[in-house]
Amino acid sequence: MFYDLNIALPDSAGKAGGMVSSQDWTQVTQAVERARALGYQVVALNQTINSKLVPEHLAVWKSMPTIKDAVYSWNMETGARVGGSSFDSVPRGKIRVLRRLTVIVSDTAQSQSLTGSGSATTAEYDVVAARPTSDKFLSAASSGAWEAVDIISLDMGGRWGYFVKHKIAGQVLANKLALEISYQPALTDSATRQQWVSNAASIVRVTLGRGVIWTSGARQAFDLRSPYDISALGEVLQLNGDLSKRALSSSSRAALVHAFTRTSTLRAVISSAKPTEAGEEGPAPKRAKV
Repeated sequence: MFYDLNIALPDSAGKAGGMVSSQDWTQVTQAVERARALGYQVVALNQTINSKLVPEHLAVWKSMPTIKDAVYSWNMETGARVGGSSFDSVPRGKIRVLRRLTVIVSDTAQSQSLTGSGSATTAEYDVVAARPTSDKFLSAASSGAWEAVDIISLDMGGRWGYFVKHKIAGQVLANKLALEISYQPALTDSATRQQWVSNAASIVRVTLGRGVIWTSGARQAFDLRSPYDISALGEVLQLNGDLSKRALSSSSRAALVHAFTRTSTLRAVISSAKPTEAGEEGPAPKRAKV
């Protein structure tokens, strides 16, 4: 099963109470339909905000039109999220559509909704990403301090002003987070493409491909590529075919499992042993098999 966890909503969707024009929704619809035709079974529509998250940010989803052959993770009438790990059950010929939130973090106030278990508004999204704009915020995101985060997203077409170090990669893996490589900047002008190669190669170098997920970052249907084309693109970054395929499948699924576990089974107790009272012997130890 192939996943694309980043089909971008227009910039207007990132404003509190912002609206998306019918023309922009048409482009989103065409991108989802194109993803299904290319063989993706699960996609996430990405709402990127550059401010503190408030409930009014959810208003944009109420104007979204129905897409043919799409199965949604939220109620289209009320906008409320439907619980459960539904990303694993996609009817034949259909495509599962999820909601994703990406918070650009450039000051501490913007990260407040990402700390602890996240806000009630954060919980309405199926997967949450943070885009840190400095080394300090990248360290905070990768350390697990922002517990509502599932994916760390970086600006793949721009200069970061810092390096992604091996320590950061180790923290990402230890906290079962995902590092995202979006390939849409590689489809633009030559200068941006060159910067994308440098940024993507640095991520592959420090992670060895582990914990990395491929996403499109598509703003229109033309930006999408088939899973097999993206696997071939990984060879440019010296990412072997198996790891490149995992970045579109099992690693992307792991990011959704992390999100599901975070929102549905927060710190659940797996099992507990009944304590013995004073003077009462516990169960006899089992004999070791010879």
